[in-house]
Amino acid sequence: MKALRSLRGQLALAFALVFGLVVGLAGLYQYRQVGRVLHQGDELRLRARAEALLSRVEVDRAVPVVPLPAHGERLRVVIEASGQVSRELFHSPGFAAPLVGLADNMRVVEVQRADYNEAGRPVQVRLWLAHSAAPLLADLGRVRLGLWGALAGSLGLAAALAAVLGWWVLRPLRRISQQARRIGAAPGSERLPEPATGDEVQELAQALNKMLDRLQAGAELQDNFLAAAAHELRTPLAVLQTGLAVTRQAPELPASLRAPLDAQAQELQRLGRLVEDFLLVSRLRTDALPLTRRPVALDELVLAAADQLLPRFRAAGRQLHLAVDENMPNYTVAADADKLTTVIINLLDNALRHAPPGAAVQVALGQEPETGLCYAEVSNPIRASLGDLARLTTARYQADVLSGGAGLGLWLSNRIAELHGTPLALREANGQLYVRLRLAK
Repeated sequence: MKALRSLRGQLALAFALVFGLVVGLAGLYQYRQVGRVLHQGDELRLRARAEALLSRVEVDRAVPVVPLPAHGERLRVVIEASGQVSRELFHSPGFAAPLVGLADNMRVVEVQRADYNEAGRPVQVRLWLAHSAAPLLADLGRVRLGLWGALAGSLGLAAALAAVLGWWVLRPLRRISQQARRIGAAPGSERLPEPATGDEVQELAQALNKMLDRLQAGAELQDNFLAAAAHELRTPLAVLQTGLAVTRQAPELPASLRAPLDAQAQELQRLGRLVEDFLLVSRLRTDALPLTRRPVALDELVLAAADQLLPRFRAAGRQLHLAVDENMPNYTVAADADKLTTVIINLLDNALRHAPPGAAVQVALGQEPETGLCYAEVSNPIRASLGDLARLTTARYQADVLSGGAGLGLWLSNRIAELHGTPLALREANGQLYVRLRLAK
């Protein structure tokens, strides 16, 4: 049933129904024509046989001569003279009068001729001959069977032709669909192919391309706004952070104000990271984010990021565990240290916001034996299954809208990981979400 919901399935069904209806009507007409010919042929053969038997009837003798019918035939011969009662010369058992006692599967004909009896008077000789209709019915049955077979074959041929025709007709739509998937996977300036067919398919492609143009224009406007806003916010944020840092270090600051000021400093740091994320978004969308690859100690970088976020974990009542494979001689990788720090902080921040209260966040460092890549994997418990994990690395997607954030962390981290050669690997197992960053040594 699912195949019939598709356009190709509906086309095949419609083609098969129309073709089958035409073939069925043509077959019905042919069956009637063939049946008529077979009936006429049987009638002619039976009448010819009756004429032959009638020619052998002799009534000009004292004892009339009547030929006997063949096996399966029934015969009745009657002489009629003017002014006299009809005299029956012969009848087969059960065939005393025409059509009386005759089975439904018997066919009968009547022939007659004028003759003279033994006295020389004119008489009319009438002969009825019947034989079984079984051979005729068998022929009609074979014709029906052949027509049914032809109908079935025609339906199969119609379905095959409809499939081929559907494949041929839907080629422009398939090209549009393939290009749409490529555009969806990597948005850019590419557009859908517009077939020069002059029909609805061309109109659809043109309408979709116009929609993509409007969407790209809107996205560019949004990215430009984010970039401009982020650039404008960096200076006042830096001033606020500097002023707040100076105020917190003042010896005359009352102790009652230190806690609120510390909270404000953390919020300013969070706002600063959000501004930096917006800048990264604009640069990533315009492919203007260069990488400065240098040897980086991945374990030291992860440890520094964990130390930076450790106060937030303690304030949220969550534990942060770090597991390092000590069999590795070193964790030096070729990467951009600043960009990797952004990725690790985003992964830890994401785990902190989405882990249940009191849960522990795990950070594991090691090397994949099958690929030889070093990895840093962050895992945290989840409240419920997240379903399609590919959605987590799309821009502005939030698995939990109440957790805060702009839905950019994993998307940014995945794009930076792709720039380093390997995207993030996400998996879900035993109530845990695992996000792995893999890097070449």
